[in-house]
Amino acid sequence: MSFEKYYEAFRAYSDIYSDEYRRRIETLEPLLMKHMPSRGKVLDLACGAGGFSFLLEDLGFQVIGLDSSEAMLERARKFAADKGSKVEFVKGNAKELPFENNSFDYVLFIEGLVHFEPRELNQVFKEVARVLKPGGRFILQFTDLRELLPVLINGTVVGAEYWISRVLTDEEEKTVLIEFQSEKESFRVRFNVWGKTAVEMLAKLYFGQIHSENINEHTYFQVYVPKK
Repeated sequence: MSFEKYYEAFRAYSDIYSDEYRRRIETLEPLLMKHMPSRGKVLDLACGAGGFSFLLEDLGFQVIGLDSSEAMLERARKFAADKGSKVEFVKGNAKELPFENNSFDYVLFIEGLVHFEPRELNQVFKEVARVLKPGGRFILQFTDLRELLPVLINGTVVGAEYWISRVLTDEEEKTVLIEFQSEKESFRVRFNVWGKTAVEMLAKLYFGQIHSENINEHTYFQVYVPKK
């Protein structure tokens, strides 16, 4: 099962007007403002429905949103039309960004690590470093899925309509297949498992970390600058 069903099922990712999506924005907005002190050009990488793109546009940034899913981009463009937004939404591959070197003051990457295996994420980080201007900032937010796995396996995480009914990891716990169940249906999605230590070791190849903090027990907000 693709991620499109997952994002469609959870309004926190698909409906920028929902309470769930607004809570995500309210959590990150103060951190973004603290670590994006000057206005500039932003790449919202894996932008999804575009909520953070619109937030930054409203705050005075020039924003391009990139995603590989045409379904999510179509949703983002509909929201943009509704809002009268000028954000440009581009279909593209994070491993081969369709932008020139030194194009952006900031790259925002929120909750996108689960889409990439190690070799792929290495290429994503390399591309982010390439398109950032010298002194630009790479802003990363992710959940340490390796830490969260025991909680998921115990079945204690329950959503508004869906709950987790099964968690199947591979032998080395590099990926996890999660089954989501509602009263009407169920679906499965495979996530790449990333822990904080592995993320930081990979990022260190291309960036210097200037900030890291916990948003909650298993979620991190980090800021990097490219090694150039």
